[in-house]
Amino acid sequence: MFCRNCGKELTGSPEICPNCGAKPMKGTSFCPNCGAPTTELTEICPKCGARVAGKVVAKAGGTWMPLTAGILDLVAGIPALIIGIALAAGLGALGGLIGGLGGIPGVGVIMGAIVVPLIIFAIIAIVGGVFAIRRRTWWLALVGSISAFLAGLPLILPAIFLGIPAIVFTILGRKHFK
Repeated sequence: MFCRNCGKELTGSPEICPNCGAKPMKGTSFCPNCGAPTTELTEICPKCGARVAGKVVAKAGGTWMPLTAGILDLVAGIPALIIGIALAAGLGALGGLIGGLGGIPGVGVIMGAIVVPLIIFAIIAIVGGVFAIRRRTWWLALVGSISAFLAGLPLILPAIFLGIPAIVFTILGRKHFK
């Protein structure tokens, strides 16, 4: 066994390295198996092939879930926002055209009832996606994933293929949020 702090070979399993005074497994500078120099990012020793348990290895597992949820939120939210804005712009032009032709009662109200929530859900999905990617404020990331689902409902498939997995990944990745 070698000290991970100073790289000196140790006999037995001492609590403290007699050479540097550190706990032998505390450092990340040397391989505990052969004493070869390593870094904090080294997972496998280049000299002997032994697994070196660095800080990155301990934290890496499962962090793909919040990242994936955030990307799904953005992929659902950005097109929904664009569609919502386009519908709102079209609704204004359509309202003028229909109003000029005598108007059809309720068209503006029905379209407004679809467009306004679509834009709101899309914005919340985008914000929640950013929070999920940064792994900050879990509840806001979850609200963003739910909004991604709701923003995709008018077209059905985005809700199924983007919203539901985003919700699942956000919930399962909760422990990776700060």
